[in-house]
Amino acid sequence: MKIAQLRRSHNRRHELAQEVVEHLDQFETDLGRALASGSRLVGFLPGARAEATLSPVVGQQAIGHFVSSLGLISEAMEAVVAGHLSLGETGERFRVNIQAGGDKDIMPALKPKGQNDAGAEVG
Repeated sequence: MKIAQLRRSHNRRHELAQEVVEHLDQFETDLGRALASGSRLVGFLPGARAEATLSPVVGQQAIGHFVSSLGLISEAMEAVVAGHLSLGETGERFRVNIQAGGDKDIMPALKPKGQNDAGAEVG
């Protein structure tokens, strides 16, 4: 390949990587919103039931379903984080250094063993 073609290819990879970051950011944001709104719903229902002077058994099965769905959303969020980290590794392999909004500081729980806060390997 000629230098101009290599440059175009490299630039296009960066453009595509930025689009991936935008979609990933939206996906992560949407899952966070779903978890937050579902949590608000689960928190609201028992009080609404009490205020309506209904038996504690009324709607309990529905609350259980909603709580279960929150667990599934949390699992989905964990899977997305794993995918996010995997994409980061792919970007490094292809030398496409794009960071999403939350990628600046690695959370200690997500930081691979043997890395400092900047992501550099430590001995």
